[in-house]
Amino acid sequence: MKLDLDNYVPGLLLRLSNNISSSASNVYRERFGVSVTDWRLLSFFKLYPWSTASQACELMGLDKAAVSRAAAFLVEQGWLETRPQGLRKVEYRLTPAGNKLHDDVCKVALAREDALLAGFSKEEKEILVAMMWRMFDNVGAVRRVGRGSPTSRRQAQSSSPEKRKPATN
Repeated sequence: MKLDLDNYVPGLLLRLSNNISSSASNVYRERFGVSVTDWRLLSFFKLYPWSTASQACELMGLDKAAVSRAAAFLVEQGWLETRPQGLRKVEYRLTPAGNKLHDDVCKVALAREDALLAGFSKEEKEILVAMMWRMFDNVGAVRRVGRGSPTSRRQAQSSSPEKRKPATN
């Protein structure tokens, strides 16, 4: 038994994600002086002002240490402002400069999405997005596969799906 890497969906998703993220990192760093994690936080706090870094980690599946560093950098640059909520909880929102940066990066991000989906019809994009959300719904079952007792593909598919979470890239 061996994997067919040209058709193994987790491998293809990872390769695609790595390629997109790597090129985004280069473009965002060169043009705007931010990392992909910085951009994801800007997007999150644009959508959810006065939220915490922990909430951003949970929703977007990001590493807490990377988010903490990115939030500190964005505050230092004047793109995020803080509002302490108790001893250890801090909420963030974009400053006017952060909103401008967000809007500038967003134009490039949307153009990159258009380039990625060149040749796809509107309906194909809708189907792709719906399929991706179905995969997100199956992540809980995927996490359980291989833990404890052997789980068949059918058992994994019949398990209850995880709560749906929007992604930001």
